[in-house]
Amino acid sequence: MNRKKIVIFGLSIVIILSLAAQPALAAAKHQWKFTNIIPAGQIYTEYFNLLAKKVGEASEGTVEVTNYPAGELPYKGTDLLKTCSKGLIQMAEVVAGFVFGEAPLLALPDFPYVALNEKEMNIFLRTAKPYIYEELKKRGVEPLGIVSYGPRQIVSRKPTNNLGDLNGQKIRTAGSLQDAYIKLWGGVPTFVVWAEVYPAAQRGIVDGIMTATLAIQQSKVYEVCPYFFKIDGPLMHQYICVNQNSWKALSKKHQENIRKAVDEWAKFWDQKVMHELDDTALKEMKEKGQIKAVAELSLEERIKTRKDLLPQLKEYVQKHMQPKGPEAFAKALKALKLE
Repeated sequence: MNRKKIVIFGLSIVIILSLAAQPALAAAKHQWKFTNIIPAGQIYTEYFNLLAKKVGEASEGTVEVTNYPAGELPYKGTDLLKTCSKGLIQMAEVVAGFVFGEAPLLALPDFPYVALNEKEMNIFLRTAKPYIYEELKKRGVEPLGIVSYGPRQIVSRKPTNNLGDLNGQKIRTAGSLQDAYIKLWGGVPTFVVWAEVYPAAQRGIVDGIMTATLAIQQSKVYEVCPYFFKIDGPLMHQYICVNQNSWKALSKKHQENIRKAVDEWAKFWDQKVMHELDDTALKEMKEKGQIKAVAELSLEERIKTRKDLLPQLKEYVQKHMQPKGPEAFAKALKALKLE
């Protein structure tokens, strides 16, 4: 075989091997399923789609993330921590209130009125975060970020201008510690499944509903409860998590880039969900006459509620958040100069 034929033969082998390797390279790309508690069609789905895109970009295409809104995979919100840890899904929004039974410590930042503003909440989260992340890692997931849904407010069937007006009102809550401060205010906490909230208010089974402002607008409960009482109640925190084995399969560089991308997305989420969406929803409902009146819980009343609630919260932590909860909560209270 002459020199020219040898060169041609060698190039042919290289091309054949390169083509054969292409499927293998494609197969090496990580396909991540990501899911959350929000059904398709809501604005939050757009934000979760953006998160999936940002994670893929941060991995330089190594990871391809597909967001599956609630109901598109056979897992409930209460399943997401477990299914993510097992690798049935690679990425999940783990909502503290949905997984309280298996990981109660995650709900620590959801406590009402411990933090009365964003500055205080940031202090609380910085203090509690190491404990929460340790808890998540023990359960087989890698936590990448903490965000929350907007604060709970109250809409009522009749004018509610102050705490005295809540006295005797049956207020629909999600249960747990939400019941505690409704009782402090003289209200009667009442649980009704969300699908039945509108007819329950319509028929007077409940006098008021506690939920986020955007949920008030989207569910149209203002039609039966047009009086808005701005209590700026508890937040509902959620944790963006990745299956640990899926996470460890990535390079350190890609892990670092993804963490930065999630941090940036969390700032975007906070601006949209904690400010713009709720503010816009309330403004629109007022302009359209859907909300007849707006009253606000004073700072003094919130401070008093915090003082009255703290003994119950400490007892709750001791009972439900062992072994690390009491230590985490004590540090958070100290950082907030509440002890």
